[in-house]
This record gives sequence, structure tokens and C-alpha cells, in this order.
Amino acid sequence: MVVKLDDKTLQEAHILLHPIRYREVKLLAEKPMHINEIAKTLGEERRLVGYHLRTLEDYGFVSSKYVISEEKRSRGKALKIFSVTDKVDQTITSMKREL
Repeated sequence: MVVKLDDKTLQEAHILLHPIRYREVKLLAEKPMHINEIAKTLGEERRLVGYHLRTLEDYGFVSSKYVISEEKRSRGKALKIFSVTDKVDQTITSMKREL
């Protein structure tokens, strides 16, 4: 039996299932974070993490907002905080339904 996913679902699955993006989404599902936290936790270069976060944001899987840091070291600085969107669950549900 051959299962055929529609093109949109297939493209979204491809975006989500890239190893680094998958790890980013899984991490952000636990709590919103800024890029330095994500890179440190994943043990990846900040530039590479940023590239994949932009891809996830372009496809609507991740959103971001700026907040003013309250941490002692970075108090008063604007930090871009990333979090997952509902589209992650919607895409996974769609993939399961089609499979």
C-alpha cells in the first residue's frame, strides 16, 4: 500500500523533521527561549541555530517577540524570545491522519 501525502503536508513534514529543526521545536515546546539559550542547550553554533529558527518562523512553526531582559548580566537588553505555534500540532495531526 502506497500512502501519498499532499504536497503542503509533505513540505511541512520536511521542514519539521530536519534533525536540528526537530530538536529546536522539541526544546521550544518545553519553554520559550532566546537564541543563545537554544544554541547552548543544543550544543550547536548560534549562526546555524539562527538559520533554522528563521526557516521555522518563515513556515509558521515558531514565533518570536522581543522582551526586555531582567537577568542580572543582561538587564535592560532586548532579547528575541522564540516559542512554538499551534501549527506544529496541526501539522503532526494532519500527517497522522493522512498516513
